[in-house]
Amino acid sequence: MKKILFLPTLLLSVCSVFAQTEVKPQNQAIFTEGRVINKTDYVSYCYPGTKFSLKFYGTSASVKLKANAGYYVYQIDGGDYKKFSTYTNDSTDKVFNYKIAENLNNGEHTISVMLVSEGLFCYPEFYGFELNNGAKLLKYDTKNRVKIEFIGNSITCGYGNEASGRDDKFADSTSNFAKSFAGVTIKNLNAVSMVVARSGIGIYKNFGDKKSGSEYPMPRVYENALINDTVTKWEFSKWKPDVVVLGLGTNDLSENNYELEKFALAYIAFVKNIRKHYPNAKIILLNSPMLHYQQSQDLLNVITNSKQAMNVLQDTKIYRFDFQELSDDPADYGADWHPSAKKANEMARYLSHFIKTEVVKKKKW
Repeated sequence: MKKILFLPTLLLSVCSVFAQTEVKPQNQAIFTEGRVINKTDYVSYCYPGTKFSLKFYGTSASVKLKANAGYYVYQIDGGDYKKFSTYTNDSTDKVFNYKIAENLNNGEHTISVMLVSEGLFCYPEFYGFELNNGAKLLKYDTKNRVKIEFIGNSITCGYGNEASGRDDKFADSTSNFAKSFAGVTIKNLNAVSMVVARSGIGIYKNFGDKKSGSEYPMPRVYENALINDTVTKWEFSKWKPDVVVLGLGTNDLSENNYELEKFALAYIAFVKNIRKHYPNAKIILLNSPMLHYQQSQDLLNVITNSKQAMNVLQDTKIYRFDFQELSDDPADYGADWHPSAKKANEMARYLSHFIKTEVVKKKKW
């Protein structure tokens, strides 16, 4: 018996009456962006911005995902992102087909599906795509596209950026990486991306932790494939970015309960570690639009000193970029005083221009 649940923008079904062309998650035709761990029948991941893309000749496509494991967006032929939820009334971890493209003209099409909420506690899983019967797989070309890795915290994740205002509390449903400054920058530059970001994480001290530091700050979890897997190490040889954007420090300094020297030492050590993994990458050090007064100045000083220290080591591929601090305008804010989608879009516009004009000067963008 066919079980169907209608959602606003897509059809969710347990099975299909018609024969389909199944594309397994490890199929080389699928282009994956982000850190994943390959399993027998699926791939696991947790970072927002993890993305699966496919080019094919056909008329329809669906994606197979674990239910009750986050919010996603899908994109057809480079069009606008459309958001959907995997949450159902069934509490079990079933796998569903989410119809994302149907009744297309019988020709070449590109589809993408991206996790836009944080998967730390819901353990997302991707089981591949299903296309119409007779569809043909085509090569997904990424030639000449700039590769960018974003390392960050809630600002990078898009924490609560769809909320109505700063008095709203956090919810996965109002968080959208695609509307974060990082997500919009990726789209602006048509970049191939890698995202390693979690809300609340810091360089030496995560939000709410003791002044002396945290057990699992970013420099420690960065070496692992996933933040919720403390065993599997990430193989940095798998992917080498052209640009790394480092946006950390908000959680270390935001509570006015920090040891500046510890933070400064941890910051420069992490920059050196990024350089060890990526000898040729341009590294952009970001300030925080959420910090003000002394905390903001402390972060700026640490960034400046780190850049100068790397320059002394003959590393000239270190850049600093400053966002404007969030203003008193209510439109600047999403949930819990984080940047709104509108503000993040503005931030992305300036960062995109900086990357184009100062960091990666290509003849053609």
